[in-house]
Amino acid sequence: GGVCRQVVRDAHVSEDVFQATFLHLARKAPVLVGRPLVLPGWLYRVASRLAVKARRAADRRRTLDRAGPVRP
Repeated sequence: GGVCRQVVRDAHVSEDVFQATFLHLARKAPVLVGRPLVLPGWLYRVASRLAVKARRAADRRRTLDRAGPVRP
């Protein structure tokens, strides 16, 4: 959760990223079975990557909102 909060800086988006990290873990669990020492670093990397993607998306949305509607 900490890396999500640091990167995203929005409590709601941070929580979404945190949940997405564990959904990713659920999908990749078979690959990680029997490798408990790898798990903390793996979770950190996934969380930080997803947080950066979420922050970029939020920045893009803010930029588009400031630009106003697109004229045909």
